[in-house]
Amino acid sequence: MKLANIVFSAVALMLLSEMPLAQNKNRSIDEVIAVVDTSLVTKLELENRVALIEKQFKAANRALPPADDLKAQVLERLISERIQQNLAKEAGIKVSDKDLDRILGNIAAQSKLSVAELKLKVEKEGANFNKYKEEIRKEVQAARLREREVDARVQVSESEIDSYISEKNRGKVLQAGNDEIYLAQLVVALPVNASESDVLAAKNKAEDVLKQASVEKDFLAYGKKIALPGSGVRVEDLGYRTLDRLPQLFVDGAQGVGSNQMIPRVLQSGAGFHIIKVIDRKGTLAANVQNIVVTQTQARHILLRHRPGVTDLEAQRRLNGFRDQIKVKASDFALLAKKHSEDGSAPNGGNLGWMSPGELVPEFEQAMNQLNINEVSDPVRTEFGWHLIQVVERRQAQLSADKQRDYARAAIREKKMDQAYQDWLRQIRDAATVEIRQSN
Repeated sequence: MKLANIVFSAVALMLLSEMPLAQNKNRSIDEVIAVVDTSLVTKLELENRVALIEKQFKAANRALPPADDLKAQVLERLISERIQQNLAKEAGIKVSDKDLDRILGNIAAQSKLSVAELKLKVEKEGANFNKYKEEIRKEVQAARLREREVDARVQVSESEIDSYISEKNRGKVLQAGNDEIYLAQLVVALPVNASESDVLAAKNKAEDVLKQASVEKDFLAYGKKIALPGSGVRVEDLGYRTLDRLPQLFVDGAQGVGSNQMIPRVLQSGAGFHIIKVIDRKGTLAANVQNIVVTQTQARHILLRHRPGVTDLEAQRRLNGFRDQIKVKASDFALLAKKHSEDGSAPNGGNLGWMSPGELVPEFEQAMNQLNINEVSDPVRTEFGWHLIQVVERRQAQLSADKQRDYARAAIREKKMDQAYQDWLRQIRDAATVEIRQSN
C-alpha cells in the first residue's frame, strides 16, 4: 500500500478547502488547545477542520456525530498528525525540492490544473503559496515515515497465502473427493540426521531445480536427466490419484494450480524437498481450481514523458489537443499513439494488453477504472509522465497459479497493513507527551 500517494493528495485537497476558513480577520489571538511534544494545536485549526468535515458530511448526505464527539475525534486526528510530523523530523526524513515539485504537479493534476494555476488558486484564497508547499512537505515526510515504520512490521508467509487460496477454493476443491489429479515430482533428499547446513544446502538445491523445471517443457524428461546416481535427486511419476490417496502436503500445495502448471514453491517434508508439477486434472475439480476471478482491463495510452524544457502545462495542452481530435473523429487514438507516444507501446497503438488489478501505478489505474469502454480520459500525471488513456475492453478472468499467489499476497498484506498502521498509531500516541487544554 502506497501511503504517500494516498495521504498527500487528500491532505492537499483538505488544505485547499481549509484556506478560506483560515483567513479569519476577526480573531486577533489564536488559543492553544493542545501541546504535542514541542508542537502546538490551535483552536482555529480545530474549528477549520471540524467545519471542513461538517461540509463533507453534508455533501455526502450523511448524519453527523454529536458535536462534542466530532470535536474530540478531530482533535485526536490533529494530535496524531503532529506526532507523526515530529517523528519524521527526528528521523531525518526529508523531501527534496525536486520531489516536492513533482508532488505539487500531481496535486494540481488531480484538480485539473497546472502548477501555475494551483499557485494562483492558493493565493486567490488568501494563503501564502510557499507556506502551502511547506505544509505539503510536512505531510509527505510523515507519510514516508508511516511507510517505513509500517512496512517493516508486515510480513506475509507462504502458509498464509496457501490458506487464503484454499479458502477461496473451499467447497469446490475439498469436496471433490472422486476427482483425480496427476502429479509428478522431483525430490531433493535429506540425509538421515541431517544438520542445519545439510537442510540449507538441500533447500537451495531444490530452489534451483524448481527454477529450471519451471521453464522445461517436459518435466519428467528433465527429471530423468538430473536424477542420476549420487545426485541426491529422484524423479517420481505419481500418475492419476484421488485426493485421499495423496499426502495432505501435496493436496494443499496443489490447490489453485491448474493442469500443466508447477506448484510455485518447494514443499518440505521429512524426506526432503519436493518440486511438483500438476500434469493433469480430471472431473469437476479441474473446472473449479483457480477460482480467484478479477476484472481485467485492456487499455491503451499516449505517454508524454517528463523532460527538461517541457512544462506540465504544455504536456497537458498537447494531450487535450489529441483528446479533442479523437472526440470529433478527426483522428484515431491508435494512430496518435503510434505517432506521439513516448514508450514501447507506441508501435502497437499504445495498447498495454490485459492488465489485472495492482499491475499499474495507482494514479493511472484509478483514472482507468473510472472510464467506460472506448472513453478517453483527461490528461493523467504519473511518475512516468503525462498519459491520455482509453479503455478498449474489460473481462472477468481467472488468475494463473503464480498470479493467484501474487493476488493473495497483496490482499493479505493490505489487510495486515491496516492493522499494523492502527497499532503503530496507538503506540506513538502512547509514547508522546500530550497536554490537552480546556477551551472556552
